[in-house]
Amino acid sequence: MKIAYYSLEFPPRIFGGLGVYADSISKELASLGQEISVFTMGDGSLKRREKARGISVFRETPAPMRDGWEPFISDRTRAWGEGVDFLFDLLSYNQLAVASLRENGPFDLAVAHDWLGLPGGLAAKRVLGVPLIFHVHSLEVGRETAPNPQIVDLELKGAGLADGVITVSKAMKEQLSGLGVPEDKIEVSYHGVEPEVFSPSATKRRRIEELQERYSLKEEDEVILFVGRLEPVKGVIPLLEAMPKVLQEHPRAKLLVVGKGTLEGRVRSMAEALGGSVKVVTDFLDLESKIHHYALADLCVFPSLYEPFGIVGVEAAAMERPAVVGASGVSGLREIVDDPSAERPTGVHVNPRDPGDIAWGINLVLDDPERRREWGRNGRAKCLRIFNWPRAARETLEIYEKVISSRR
Repeated sequence: MKIAYYSLEFPPRIFGGLGVYADSISKELASLGQEISVFTMGDGSLKRREKARGISVFRETPAPMRDGWEPFISDRTRAWGEGVDFLFDLLSYNQLAVASLRENGPFDLAVAHDWLGLPGGLAAKRVLGVPLIFHVHSLEVGRETAPNPQIVDLELKGAGLADGVITVSKAMKEQLSGLGVPEDKIEVSYHGVEPEVFSPSATKRRRIEELQERYSLKEEDEVILFVGRLEPVKGVIPLLEAMPKVLQEHPRAKLLVVGKGTLEGRVRSMAEALGGSVKVVTDFLDLESKIHHYALADLCVFPSLYEPFGIVGVEAAAMERPAVVGASGVSGLREIVDDPSAERPTGVHVNPRDPGDIAWGINLVLDDPERRREWGRNGRAKCLRIFNWPRAARETLEIYEKVISSRR
């Protein structure tokens, strides 16, 4: 099968989980004998055409178009502010990508990853007759406190016109269905992790000791790790508000906050008020460093208010670290982490809007070190069974074949 991906992110331009997914699933599908072509955005410095590991990469660098299109901007679009330049670049990229797809086809299937690739995907379907799958990694109504109505409209139009919809969790399927997308049109395929890479056995004691020294940590300290964007949706503020109650019961607890975002100033201010019990790290973590931060931790906390999947939850599980996760609303983390009522628990579900509930979950995990280690082992076992890329690729390929056959 010859498959075209529209993905704004692809190595080395990765900003989040979407880029990790596009990279990993492409490699796995190529290993299964599929021809994968990724049409992504370039920046002028990367190779425009590249083939590696059985994947063809086409990078399109947008031309500045604001001057020509600005007279046609409506009041709704002016509300984007500085984001208008990004919008023009995005439209330019999609136009260039669909032209490139036409030149390098024919393709059996096009897959638009999130709304960012929808204009090109919809054009390929309309003009070239290529079956289209809209792969929904998240939705505007959940990502933003004030959703952009134009993006919301585009996402719903894309779901309606696409031949199939794939999303990343049962929670996201429920959200899409609630917005009017036919339930029988939506398939769920979980993301994965490379368990041989995210593995306790892959760590080096020397690297962990270096991190302990860097963060002034003692062996007896109980390290709590948060990894994520410093944005309201990730729940970092309620987590910081929970720390006083955690410290009442576990005075040796230390919270390590790793990430960047618009809340950085507020996070640093709150961390200072909590003294040496909180460290804020805004450095970029390469893969090896990220793995060793997980290894440094006793538990991870991801109190997201909206989390379609939550790749950090799978990474923590693969590293045998239990997790306290936000489990209300749209939460893929609720599907990754099994709470204490399960046969083989891997962590705790909490209300991410309630600092008291977050503190309760953290204290529950810290109270019993042996139980904590058992939950970590359970998490890795679940990862090996469910959250791995070979399994994700096989399931995804079955969905692709189903959509193509339904068009014949």
